[in-house]
Order: sequence, then C-alpha cells, then structure tokens
Amino acid sequence: MVICNGLSKMQDKVVIGIAYDCLEKMVYWTDISSPSISRASLGGGEPVSIIKTDLESPEGIALDPHGRTIFWTDSQLDRIEVAKVDGTHRRVLFDTELVNPRAIVADPVRGNLYWTDWNREAPKIETSYMDGTNRRILVKDGLGLPNGLTLDTYSSLLCWVDAGTKSVECMDLNQHSRRKILEGIQYPFSVTSYGKNLFYTDWRRYELPVFVCITYKKTCALFIVSTPPPPSPA
Repeated sequence: MVICNGLSKMQDKVVIGIAYDCLEKMVYWTDISSPSISRASLGGGEPVSIIKTDLESPEGIALDPHGRTIFWTDSQLDRIEVAKVDGTHRRVLFDTELVNPRAIVADPVRGNLYWTDWNREAPKIETSYMDGTNRRILVKDGLGLPNGLTLDTYSSLLCWVDAGTKSVECMDLNQHSRRKILEGIQYPFSVTSYGKNLFYTDWRRYELPVFVCITYKKTCALFIVSTPPPPSPA
C-alpha cells in the first residue's frame, strides 16, 4: 500500500483515532504524542498536520465527506470541536458536561453526531445534531468504560465496545432496542463496521477479532486475524 511509504516516519507517534475521506481518498488521524491532527493521501505523499495548536489529548475523530468537516474529541481539554478538513474554520461544539470523551462518529445522512464519555462516575453515550444543537444522552445505564463507537448507516445500528463491562453492544436507532452481542472479552478499545462485520481492537491481545453480526440475528460468528506482537526492547 503506497500510503505506508509516507507513514513510515510515524513509529514514534501514538495514533488514537482514524477517519477516512472516501471522496478525496484521504486518511485523517489524531496523535497524542505530539498533540496534532494530520492527514495523508491514500495514494502516497507525506503526512501533513492540519491542526497543531490548542490540543492536549485528541482522541476520537469523525469526518463528514459531504460537509467537508472533521469532528474530534479531546479528553484532556474535555471538548468536542469541529473544523473544515483543511483545519480552518475551527470552533468548539461542546466544552461542558464532558469528562473523558473518546470515540466520535458522524452520520451525515441523518445529520447526527454520536460520542462516548468514559467518565467513571457517570459513563454515557451522547448524541446531537452536527451543528451542536439538540444535545442529549442516548445511553447511560449499564455502561462501564465505553470506548470505541461505530455506526452502520444502512441498518441504523450504533455499536460500541466497553472495557468496563467487557462487551460489545449495539442499539437500533430506529427502535431504540439494545442488546449485547459479545461478552467476556478483555479490554476492547476501538471498533468499526464494514458490511455485516464488526472489527474491534483489544489492548490485551495481538489479534484483530472480527465479529460477524451487524444485524440483530441471534446466530453470530467470531474469527480472529492474528498479528505479531511488537518486538521486545533490547
């Protein structure tokens, strides 16, 4: 993959969130080692930092390809912000009632944002319109440490991984029905969906679990894509 050539200098970075612009074929990511938001072309080229100031711990990032905007969370500043994809026209959407905001997803079809807050005292998943209005709590019961979040726009399923309850859950946004689809996992951090598949990462295993169950069918399958552990320090 050509983009790997441009990203070979990122070995000292700590990338937390990633988003893809399907129109311009650009990859966007957050980095907490030298707090910044950067992007690079999928076709190659050097990464470019588009936001480098007034950041502490940028984590989740989402992109609206049609509105040409990015959204991100900052768990140290306790903020959710928005800017154009080139980093201009930046503004704060929310800076109140946030403790540990992490993942964020955008739904350009419905015009909504969704994000997790793993506040240990009161964890929650919130939603609002993409302009910051109509903010409300979507889920607050039965959560531990909600981390990753993903939305399948075709089935209207919002799914998340929770490192506190050690589970994967999904909510049907049309019916507001909710159920756990996987339990007993270790420390899930991020999750994304593609077709009928859920892909999630786990801090405590060097594998990529793929959970085939993006519908509400009761029969699901789990298979593992193994990845080698990092080399031991000399």
